[in-house]
Amino acid sequence: MTRPSHRALLLALGLACATFDLAASAAGSRDDAQERALRQDDDLKQDLNAAAEQAISGDTLGAAIAYERLLADPRMDHVELRVRSAAWLMGAHVASRQGDEALALRRLDTALQVDPRNAAARLTLGQHQIFRDQLDTGVDHLIQGIADSDGAPELEAPFVWQLDKRLGATPNKRLAVLQGLFDKGWTADGVEPVELWVILATLQVETGKGDPAATLERIDAPHALISLRSDKRFDRYLKRDDPRFDPVAASRRHIDALRLESILSPGINQPAVSLSHALLVAGDLDDVVGMTQPLAEIASQLEDGPGGEGRHVAWMLDHRAIALRRLGRLDEAVGARLLAVRMADAHKDPVSHRLNLGALYVGLHRPALARQAIDALDHLSSYGDGVRQLIALQAALQLNDPNAATQAREALQIQREANPALFREGLLIDQHMDEAAASLIAQLHDPMQRGDALLHLQRFRHPDPLPAEVELEARYDQLRARADVQAAVREVGRIEDYPLFGQ
Repeated sequence: MTRPSHRALLLALGLACATFDLAASAAGSRDDAQERALRQDDDLKQDLNAAAEQAISGDTLGAAIAYERLLADPRMDHVELRVRSAAWLMGAHVASRQGDEALALRRLDTALQVDPRNAAARLTLGQHQIFRDQLDTGVDHLIQGIADSDGAPELEAPFVWQLDKRLGATPNKRLAVLQGLFDKGWTADGVEPVELWVILATLQVETGKGDPAATLERIDAPHALISLRSDKRFDRYLKRDDPRFDPVAASRRHIDALRLESILSPGINQPAVSLSHALLVAGDLDDVVGMTQPLAEIASQLEDGPGGEGRHVAWMLDHRAIALRRLGRLDEAVGARLLAVRMADAHKDPVSHRLNLGALYVGLHRPALARQAIDALDHLSSYGDGVRQLIALQAALQLNDPNAATQAREALQIQREANPALFREGLLIDQHMDEAAASLIAQLHDPMQRGDALLHLQRFRHPDPLPAEVELEARYDQLRARADVQAAVREVGRIEDYPLFGQ
């Protein structure tokens, strides 16, 4: 069962206890029986807090024994509802950690029966159902949990991103989730998820619901603004000559804001990762290399990544690899990618980093190493599998392996609807220019895919292509210049030049 964060659980329990204490202290004079009852309640709350701390410290067996006793205690019937519901939620968390899924779900259900507005419990139930492919019901619980949250809901960014992808075919639910997160001030570990807000603004324009102008006020990152500027649907909401919507100025503002956030929240965390990426976009490549140098030196001496920080360490090293590749320091770029794979959180599958390593190898015309990098990958998303098949296709062509190339092409054919850009790149690799143009034009006509298509058509800064990328880059330029593609673009948007690096 998916569980809320420790901070959310303690917050729920702590706030509930504080509410109870406040009500008790305001009750005025009491008789002896009332005083004894209050002392018993205080003792119970102390026991509940002790059990919660025991669970968070890792002593799940001790906590399981404590909750078995406390949740059956008759005094629980007289405790304020929020305290009682929070206790049942924490008991569900402990049961889940003990591997008793059925007990965890019963306790979670009790938590919601006691207090249907327990946002942490509602979010936990929603995530549990979503992970078990009960998407409609799970999303409904998630939407209610977001609405019931006091402030930003406790949802991890990777989960939100994956859910958004899964809701592509249900725009109303997708809009409800994103609008709820936006209204509650949710961020991805302190960083505005501007790509999600672009999707939200697009849904608002297409459905006529919500306030696109208000959504645009929270979008102040270069690629997101370029996507909006390229799309004629947003012309009424942004002034193209306003510095507020200038992507280059936004790039500098974005860097300044992330530098401040990194000072306020020092360490290897999401603000640091976002800062290194923002510097890549601006072309401050030496800054990226410099800020990641100490990290690379330490990582080179480790066998694997440090616990919960492994994910952020790996992405910092990946950004280092991109900077080194753009500077032409190719062997160092490979070394940084190898480190990123090694540092990826041991509790997370380092799929993205192995795919990135494979892409670099195949670009350098090292097909055997590319195959080795992507070999035996599992638990891939649809997009991840598409990237793997592109690498496999290029490696097969470089190795003159027609059977493997055919297998990769067949797998990419499956991607044509879900991930048209990946399917189209496969067509370009095989020099099927007419089919690639048809795919691109269809994407431009799709209201929800148009923004991505326009963004990838913009003319960005780019490094010299890798040896195996020269012909592919030339075909991309040919595709962009085709008369039918240009006509389709003029109908819905525009292509412009930007002194920034692309994604």
